[in-house]
Parts: sequence; structure tokens; C-alpha cells
Amino acid sequence: MRQALSQINCEYDQIIIDGNRNFLADNDKAVTIVKADQTVTSVSAASIIAKVERDRYMAKLALKFPGYGFEKHVGYGTRLHLEKLIDLGVCSAHRLSYKPIANLIQA
Repeated sequence: MRQALSQINCEYDQIIIDGNRNFLADNDKAVTIVKADQTVTSVSAASIIAKVERDRYMAKLALKFPGYGFEKHVGYGTRLHLEKLIDLGVCSAHRLSYKPIANLIQA
């Protein structure tokens, strides 16, 4: 969030964070709204854009790491994703700090 905020080069009145955890608590303009993606139009739009971009990114990862099924599970902890992790192991695209991945590495 801080990295994204550092790239904004226009004035803004408020930063809306979807959820109840304020990662920018030191910024007076940051507020949290639970389910903001359902109640705030701009957050809904941003959520759709983020989903489309994530799907594109995961499709690219699927080409780089064939066999993992990234184009199908798009990184979510589905049964297919877990099966692929068990079969193929963790690749460099996986976040090692993510608890299910960390548990697999330790096993």
C-alpha cells in the first residue's frame, strides 16, 4: 500500500482501505470500510481492475511455469493448487511467507 501511495501524484481527500485493518494508520486520510468493494463505487471498480490484472499475471506465470495450473486456480488455495504443489514442489513464483507454502517447505 505504501508503494502504491508513493506513486500517486495528485491531490486526494481520502484513502479507502477495504477491510478492518488500517495498514496506513499513520496517514490521517486513510480509513477502513468493511466490504467497501460492495458499498463504494470506486473501490468496486478498483477491485474489478485488480482481478483482471491478476488473472493476466497468472496466465503469464502459467506460461513460465507450465504444469502448475496457474491459469486455472489463479493462485488461490484450491485443491488443484495444493495437488500441483505436492506433485511439482514450490517454484520461484510462490510466496514462501504464505502459510500453506511455508508448511509444505517445512514438511
